[in-house]
Amino acid sequence: MPNTFRQTIAEMLPSPEAVQARLSVLSNRDRLGVAEFFSERLPEVDVLIATPGAQTLSRELGALRGVPGVTVTALAGHWTLVGSALHQPGDIQPSRGGVRAAVVSLELLGGQPELAAALLAARLDWAVAAVAAAVERTDAPGHVRLSMQGVPVVSPVLLASTPGGLVLERRMPQSA
Repeated sequence: MPNTFRQTIAEMLPSPEAVQARLSVLSNRDRLGVAEFFSERLPEVDVLIATPGAQTLSRELGALRGVPGVTVTALAGHWTLVGSALHQPGDIQPSRGGVRAAVVSLELLGGQPELAAALLAARLDWAVAAVAAAVERTDAPGHVRLSMQGVPVVSPVLLASTPGGLVLERRMPQSA
């Protein structure tokens, strides 16, 4: 299934705007394909943290994995975690002692929402096992910011900027 999603994104190249527009209205098939990809490749986690715009993808992945989700959102200029799983005792059930989380994102660019999610999770004593990004921009600083925190990134599509626009990354092997 990641190949059909990769083809969907490839059809939008070289325009970054077209890629972002397509990510905001993913078909059910593409979203399910990405969720299945993440379900197979992410480590075991107890909760998912959706970044803005990735809530539907996070719900799909949560349904496949059987884990609850919360959302990181900016309120009054500050990042915060919201969601009923934070307030319902027993919704988040750690299977190995401490709570392990994965951050779900549509497109990893600068990494601010993903890093905010990881830092807020750390305040709750949750360990962030990975960031699951549907599309990762290899020329953007997000991956570096997260790797400096020891958080790996899992992505079915890697894109790079060129003078002619975005292209599928050729310098590194694809995650899929």
